[in-house]
Amino acid sequence: MAFRNLFSTETVNTGRQPAVDLCKTVSIILMILCHVFYAVKYTNTPSLTASYIAHNLVRLLGAQFFMFSMGLGLAYTRNDSPKCCLRRGIILLLTGYLLNFLREILPWMIFGNYPMFSSIMANNKFLMLLSGDILQFAGLAFLFFAFVKYFKFSNLTIFLMAIVFTIIGAFCTNEISVKLSTDNFYFSFIGLFIPIKNFTASGYVCFSFCNWIIYPVTGWIFGKLLRHCMNPDKFYWYLLLISVPLLLLAWSAFDAAGKNMWMILMNPLTYHQQNPVILAVYMNIIAVAISLAHIFSNYFVKFKFWGIIKHLSSELPTLYIASWVVIGWIGALLKMNHTFITKDMDNVFWLFVVVLVISEIYVGVKNFLKKRRGS
Repeated sequence: MAFRNLFSTETVNTGRQPAVDLCKTVSIILMILCHVFYAVKYTNTPSLTASYIAHNLVRLLGAQFFMFSMGLGLAYTRNDSPKCCLRRGIILLLTGYLLNFLREILPWMIFGNYPMFSSIMANNKFLMLLSGDILQFAGLAFLFFAFVKYFKFSNLTIFLMAIVFTIIGAFCTNEISVKLSTDNFYFSFIGLFIPIKNFTASGYVCFSFCNWIIYPVTGWIFGKLLRHCMNPDKFYWYLLLISVPLLLLAWSAFDAAGKNMWMILMNPLTYHQQNPVILAVYMNIIAVAISLAHIFSNYFVKFKFWGIIKHLSSELPTLYIASWVVIGWIGALLKMNHTFITKDMDNVFWLFVVVLVISEIYVGVKNFLKKRRGS
């Protein structure tokens, strides 16, 4: 079957997507593990230590797929009107700043210890309250979708807008630099939109709109395409056969230029301040991951443990928020703030298990109370 014959003019693929569930589950597990590493041992210097490699490898399918799946989910939901997107955007923005208070400011106020971001808290303890993380970005992304849906821009126009934002982000990454100080509150807002050296990837603003909007936009367009796919099995095999050679080609190109692609991808600055080349590599990683996830999910979906996959996928936003709060409070109690160094990887594993279990308990209690209110 030719590639173009895989698609119908009608919407035919509207059910739950197991491949997305599997990738989202892997994504939230990797993000929590990444944040545990971040609290235990932090470094800006690329090295080949086990902790550094483990910490940064988990990023390969963490935030990127979180944002990609956010756009894909928007393509499948019925609540995609401009009004709904506007409401979700505002709620996510406010939730992001509330999370800053719960995971950093409140533990510091109670215990007097910096939970994690000691470099920021040392400059100005309340500057952390205005830092921008993935929830602030998600809020801006939904506001963007509210805007483009209200004016009914075409898919091509929206994608071209995302490309333009990416180019602007790449330019700002190289040109705009600000020295960290206690009076940089307004840069915390500017950094939400464009990357600023020392602010982006230093904890002030981790995900600038211009550098990362391409992920939810691509996910949204991918989802709209997937809804018309008559044969997902063949579609994902085509995608895998295209993306794997492109990824190998990228590796060869980096190698020919005398650069180690994986070390570049693992660099925190490269990760947060993505240029178009690095972004293209990450997009290929997402394509390979979701293709393999579809192939594996065809076999896994019949087993009982698949219910756990669906649960973790459905609770991704709640688990993300709960885990960050737990990590923040544990960090304050143990006085970690990036100085607690462990050479024993078992310590990292058990801390990850504790964080995940406590987060799951919170999710269970929340869902129980929700059901009681509904009954």
